[in-house]
Amino acid sequence: VITISKILGRQVTSDFELDPAAVRSVRGGIDQTWWAAPQPDSDERPDENLVFAWGRIQYEKGFHVLAAAMAEVRSAHPSAHCVIAGRGSYLAELQSQIDVIGVSDLIELPGYISDTELRATLHRSACVVIPSLYEPFGVIALEALAGGSPLVIAKTGGLSEIVEGTEAALTFEPGNTTQLAECINAVLRDRNLAHSLSQNGRALIEESYSWPAIAGRMMDCYLDALGSSEANR
Repeated sequence: VITISKILGRQVTSDFELDPAAVRSVRGGIDQTWWAAPQPDSDERPDENLVFAWGRIQYEKGFHVLAAAMAEVRSAHPSAHCVIAGRGSYLAELQSQIDVIGVSDLIELPGYISDTELRATLHRSACVVIPSLYEPFGVIALEALAGGSPLVIAKTGGLSEIVEGTEAALTFEPGNTTQLAECINAVLRDRNLAHSLSQNGRALIEESYSWPAIAGRMMDCYLDALGSSEANR
C-alpha cells in the first residue's frame, strides 16, 4: 500500500489493521517548470508587502488564523496587505471575521482566480502562507516552493513532512496567530532570509518533488515488493 504522506500511512495502517512493513509513503510531485516560469507579457514585479494565500475556503484551511495574524503584522509593517484567493463554504464567514477583526482594508478575497493569475500573484508575493489547521499532504506548498516565493506554513500533518529537516520554510503551530505574525514579519523585514527560503525551496522541489524524483521512489517501492515476493517463494 502506497500513501502520499507518513501521516496517511499511519492512518491507513491503523484503520485497516495492516502490517506497517506493507505500507510505504511516496509523496506527490508537481511540474516545477510550469510553476517557475513567468507568465508571458505579465507584470510580475515583486510586491515586498504582499502576503498571499489560496485554496478551498474551508474552516480547516485556517484562513481565519491568517486574518487575525494580519492584524498583528499591521503594527510592524503598515504597508503589508494580503490576498486570500479561492472559493468555499466558509467564504462568507471568513469575510465576516475579517470585518469584525478590522482588517478589511488589508485583506482582499478575490474568489476564484485562474492558474495563470495564481502563478503571477505567487511570483509577485513577498511570502506565501499556508495556515491549515490540518492538512494530509498540501500540494499548495509544493506550488509555492516551485514558484520561488518564501513560504510560511503551519506545522501540521503532511505539511510539516514536506519541509521537515530543511530550511525551505518558516513554520508555526497551527492556530497560533502570534507565531504566524512573527514569521510573516521576519520574511517582510529580512530580505536575505526571504532569498534564502526561496533558494532552498526551489532546490528542495528539484531534489525531492520533481516527477523524475517521484518516479525513482515509486520504482524503489516496486523493486522492494518484487524482491519480497521472490524471497517468499
